[in-house]
Amino acid sequence: MKAILLFSLLSASSLLTASPMTARFENGDSITGTLTDIKDKSIIWESDFFANPQPLKLEQLVDVSLPTSDSIEIPEGDHIAVVTLTNGDIIRGSLISLDKKNVRLRTGFAGDLKFRRDMVAALNIEDKPVIIYAGPGEIEDWNVKEEGDWTLEHGELVCHSKSSISRDIGKRDKFRISFDVEWRGNARFRVFTCADNTDLDEVKNSFELVCQSQYAYMRKRTQRNGRTESNTIGTTGGVREFQEREKVRVELLQDTVAGRVRFMLDGRVVADWRELAPGAGKLGGVVHFHSDSGKDLRVSRIRVASWDGTVEGKWREGGVDPFGGEEPDEETKKTPQPAGITLRNGDNIEGDTTGIKDGLVMLKTDLGEFELPVSRLRSFALRTAEEAADPELTWKPILRNGDIRAHFAEGDYITFQLTGFGKETIHGRSQTFGEAEFDLSAFERLEFNLYSFYESGL
Repeated sequence: MKAILLFSLLSASSLLTASPMTARFENGDSITGTLTDIKDKSIIWESDFFANPQPLKLEQLVDVSLPTSDSIEIPEGDHIAVVTLTNGDIIRGSLISLDKKNVRLRTGFAGDLKFRRDMVAALNIEDKPVIIYAGPGEIEDWNVKEEGDWTLEHGELVCHSKSSISRDIGKRDKFRISFDVEWRGNARFRVFTCADNTDLDEVKNSFELVCQSQYAYMRKRTQRNGRTESNTIGTTGGVREFQEREKVRVELLQDTVAGRVRFMLDGRVVADWRELAPGAGKLGGVVHFHSDSGKDLRVSRIRVASWDGTVEGKWREGGVDPFGGEEPDEETKKTPQPAGITLRNGDNIEGDTTGIKDGLVMLKTDLGEFELPVSRLRSFALRTAEEAADPELTWKPILRNGDIRAHFAEGDYITFQLTGFGKETIHGRSQTFGEAEFDLSAFERLEFNLYSFYESGL
């Protein structure tokens, strides 16, 4: 197999334009093509180079990168429910029902999924965003200073010189922007948001995220009295994603009124920054992508969505949350949490959830029975801390040789045993949800051979 893979690397440039997937192996080899089936401990792989589909050893496979898709599947309803399983999997959908045994979600990629409640670690509710822009779309809709500096290739904006590309997405006070960026060698790129001009040389007001090698920082350009000032909002170093990879998904959550910025890479919160003088400058609605390396920069799967200003977890600006709350001490962390639900305003209602119907959750409390819209909630307390420590009430799925981990485009993932593979679907089985059929376009990567202890036969 190694000889075949090494030869395929030499032919990679001719295959990239025709083949949408890339398989990566433990010895560092990679091959482009199409995964068509998995059987007899092998993946069946097609490519322009092979005369016929070829079996490649599954035990040596690290992962398969899937083609990106501009389609956005948002579940029905006025909220997004986030289920975190006890093995770390995260699945998003619309909350359909919740009882003593199961949590049921409706998803845009696998229909209805029913999860065992004793394998659900957390159930949180997020505001359902409004998609403002999804692209790249057509290259004609973008602004490029010199023709040929940027091109559109298979859904990716590709840079060929040290230059920028921009488009106006409209001015907003709060928004979430995310995109995939790929480079060669060192990460050297910049992203401008809220810019007041599509020509980068004419921008007087904007935010500027600078990513260079192992660090990132954000600064703000502001025009005052005919002069343009530049002030740093926040900086962070030792960014491991820039050191270990050549492709990441960048996400920025910006509240220009409160002056807050959350910087994320592949779903990980890298930094939370706060602007000292929010509101200054006449900001616009233009986004720029700029390559400082001059070539080999690719930008794809751009998403701009509304954001209500709520962040997941604690805001980590200087180690405290944005509202002045101190980090809880260790004793507080050990205190069992009250049963019930937490509202979006932070209030907690103790009681039992008796059912969910038509987007309403029925709650039974000492004060009576209430109906509340699911979208008004922030989290469900599925169990107290004491119950979570009871091995009979909280379970983790068995780790099985042959498990794969399917990574969603936004950084979440789900783990299951692969039971079937089709042209547009993938079939799986898990203790957490039973049997399911997934839309393959929902994933950007399939990860294989997850557990190292199986390598020694343990």
